[in-house]
Amino acid sequence: MGAVTMLWPQLPFDPQETLISYADRLSIFHTSRGMERLLRDNGIHHEHFVSGRAEAVEKFVEVIGETFGTYMDNAIRVLRRRGEFRGEPISKAFLSPRAARYCPCCLAEDGAPEDWRFRLMWGFRHVQRCEKHGVWLEPTGRASATNLRVAMSDMPLADPKAAVGPVPTYLEWLRARVHGQVVDETPWLADQTLEHVLAAAEMIGAVLQHGHKVKLTKRSPAEIEEATDIGFSIYSEGPEAVEEALDTIRQTSPATAVQAGPLAHYGKLFDWLDRRCNAIDPGPIRDLLRDHIVKHSAVEPGTSILGVEITERRFHTLNSLSETVGVERKRLARLLKSMGEIPADVTEVECGNLVFEAKETVPLVEAFQSAIPMRDVPDYLVATKHQFEALYRSGILQPLVPRTGRGSNRHVVFAQTHLDEILGWIANLPEIGGSDLQDVHSISYACQRGAGRFENLFADIFKGKTAAFRNPDRKGVGSIYVAVKPLIAERFAA
Repeated sequence: MGAVTMLWPQLPFDPQETLISYADRLSIFHTSRGMERLLRDNGIHHEHFVSGRAEAVEKFVEVIGETFGTYMDNAIRVLRRRGEFRGEPISKAFLSPRAARYCPCCLAEDGAPEDWRFRLMWGFRHVQRCEKHGVWLEPTGRASATNLRVAMSDMPLADPKAAVGPVPTYLEWLRARVHGQVVDETPWLADQTLEHVLAAAEMIGAVLQHGHKVKLTKRSPAEIEEATDIGFSIYSEGPEAVEEALDTIRQTSPATAVQAGPLAHYGKLFDWLDRRCNAIDPGPIRDLLRDHIVKHSAVEPGTSILGVEITERRFHTLNSLSETVGVERKRLARLLKSMGEIPADVTEVECGNLVFEAKETVPLVEAFQSAIPMRDVPDYLVATKHQFEALYRSGILQPLVPRTGRGSNRHVVFAQTHLDEILGWIANLPEIGGSDLQDVHSISYACQRGAGRFENLFADIFKGKTAAFRNPDRKGVGSIYVAVKPLIAERFAA
């Protein structure tokens, strides 16, 4: 391979301009003709260079005698379905090498058309203004052109139009990331690509600002900029702030029917993540929205949400809960109201729109189906009414719905599993046996003889503070036996 002849003299490269912009300025300086001529003279494939292929850029850098990495950083790789910028995959719409927009003030400062520089920042779709001059970017005459000379042709520079409001925070962040300036960002942002952050911020802000059916193509540059900045202020704070925004989006949805899907609840944000960003991974926003949907909707197992099949049900509607627990819908609604799971004044239609957490509600309903009414608990535990009331009053026996809850003064019931746990504990006490056991009597007899209040002695036995035995000839609470004399002696000694 022959030696490469380096161009001389050189034009200084502006790190804020695209590589294509610099190549065109260099070509005009050396040949008075466009970039195509300079590339052809040096054996560089024009289309490969414009599309940012590394081998074409490397050869160009070799020709000008510079360092490859610095120049490749300002090249935009264009592929068939997507693009790439500094190793990050991007959508073609996110960042383009084409000279579609410009700042009139910047070009006026550059001077003659052969000195015009197309700034890298102008290629980002989310950049609507020139930060330096505070004016809106203007469209060129030929948006498909890859350099400003051709894009502008003989067009005069537009009159600058002052941009409204202060420079958005997201633009300052973007410039700092792109041009290597010091940027104080959290690991949450640092671990994401430019498009992950800005695309998510734009969609969150747009739905919050303009509603679930917002069409970004119908919004002005100022409205898009404002929406993106609002979304960025939320997104940059991390997942918890994003979840709060999703709460607001869902709460402000016009959807009221329980069968309404994610599109109705989250609008264009869901539509974008579900159908319109398949070429490029949208980042963590997709997982956050999926988790939010599953957390707040009665998603059937086997349903695919944003590309992932949901295998576990987290929420029930009244209908699906009715089918799961085998209780007729109207009866179930009355039961849930008595449990305090449904407000007493909710209508039949409103009941149908409610969702219930599966892990909590299903066991609760099943427990109610087999619950023991208060009047039957003494017999179930084989205890006296006085003993039951003492255990209930002291909190050892807990009703299925707390006494402070809605409807707690009526229809008090106890979970059978709760009562069975107590009976099981009693059944595991050691049986009375051995000739060395002296003065062992039932717990009720011990309390009558002065061993203390029944509920206190029962609690001490339950906690393992006091030894107790089980009489195999008896059942339940009545089978608990204790050594009476040591208990009386200990009590009076204290």
